[in-house]
Amino acid sequence: MNIDTWKAESEQRAKEYKSLLDDGDLKQDEFKELIEDLIDESKINADLELEENKILVQKAVDGIKVIAGLIS
Repeated sequence: MNIDTWKAESEQRAKEYKSLLDDGDLKQDEFKELIEDLIDESKINADLELEENKILVQKAVDGIKVIAGLIS
């Protein structure tokens, strides 16, 4: 998997989770756990396995946090 594919898929999942939360289909703690799993850098790095992607991964994680409303 390349970083662009991972980023696009992860951002889409974050949007879906946020929508489920907003619709009342997810509890806040469930949402938080799903987002934490999504941005678990050890899992991300294992998927990508490239040292040069660490900066890109951090930017992608920050983008997901913004979508999830964890940072502004």
